[in-house]
Amino acid sequence: MADVSCARCGNEAAGLEREPLPGATGQLVLERTCGSCWSEWLANQVKLLNEHRLTPANPEHYDFLIQQMRAFLNLGEE
Repeated sequence: MADVSCARCGNEAAGLEREPLPGATGQLVLERTCGSCWSEWLANQVKLLNEHRLTPANPEHYDFLIQQMRAFLNLGEE
């Protein structure tokens, strides 16, 4: 696990062990998100899933979650 310059908290910290998502978005998260901020996102994601009654298997719901994740982690828009 390499150190990354986290886009969300601005700290140099331990990153993730592997891409948490497939494709370019997963690579971006791996390169620009520390483990601590990723854990915070996972907790926030659970809230979003419950509050909005989302099903990640639904493409529209998945896209919404990805948009929310990018905003939460300060990764910019696609």
